[in-house]
Amino acid sequence: MKPEEIQNQRILFSALNWGMGHVSRSIPLIHQLNNQDNILFIACSPAQQKIFEAYFDNLNFIHHEDYPFQFNGRGNFSFDLLLSLPQLSKRLFQEKKEVENLIHKYKIDVCISDHRYGFYSNNITSIFITHQVQIALPKQLNWLNYPHHRLMKKFHFIWVLDDKKSKIAGKLSLNNDFKELHYIGIQSRFSLYPLLDKEDYTVVIVSGPSPCKEQFFKEELKKAKKRETKTHFISPNIKYYEKGIPNQVIINNNLNWRESDEIILKAKKVISRSGYSTIMDIHFLKCESVLSPTKGQYEQEYLAKIH
Repeated sequence: MKPEEIQNQRILFSALNWGMGHVSRSIPLIHQLNNQDNILFIACSPAQQKIFEAYFDNLNFIHHEDYPFQFNGRGNFSFDLLLSLPQLSKRLFQEKKEVENLIHKYKIDVCISDHRYGFYSNNITSIFITHQVQIALPKQLNWLNYPHHRLMKKFHFIWVLDDKKSKIAGKLSLNNDFKELHYIGIQSRFSLYPLLDKEDYTVVIVSGPSPCKEQFFKEELKKAKKRETKTHFISPNIKYYEKGIPNQVIINNNLNWRESDEIILKAKKVISRSGYSTIMDIHFLKCESVLSPTKGQYEQEYLAKIH
């Protein structure tokens, strides 16, 4: 089953809460499913709901708890993930029960999960969305791919955000084990807009866990002050108090996503972290880019290297 085959269904959808990249890449898929006469129920956090509401006015929202995860900011994401496994396992067990209740309550036909392992049902068609068929891990933690694959096999279908040649995700999206796996291509919310002529300015997208995003912000601000051309910072939740910001540096920390989209669409150059959703966006935007991985996130380090 592929996205275009789902029509006139009641769909329960949820995206992982680790950053907003999963929400971003869900937007074009939700748009497509919406246009195919489906009724969508989005299980999400209040922060995720706020973003979805900027793009859609006909979705049904259900409050759904995040996955627990504590990032200590020391650049060892894999170790932090390992420490969080007991809490994650408990949440997955709870989520499975919650999904069954929601399916019964809202008479759901199809359940779609963007990388939430517990968001499925054996009783209806359940779909898992990912770009990481193979998780990027240090060698000593490669064994974590085994439970990753075991959990993915609980779903009826897997949708991979890449093409069959794995051009964008590289080795992460290679399929060696799954029969019902479909490559559904690049998914970018910018596909919902007409492409605009580029203007001579740079956009810096500040994202990631604290304190890494604050460090990234400060490093890029120093560089921006030396540029003659304009630099827009898209930096939600960054509090900044320094005086004497030059006129060519514009710090946008109160824009909603739709307002930020317009700035990004026109940018000649984008500087950002090397998250996969951002890479898909840049591929679609066809702009110059500089990708900087978050320290300790092996996936981002690998993606920055191949791009």
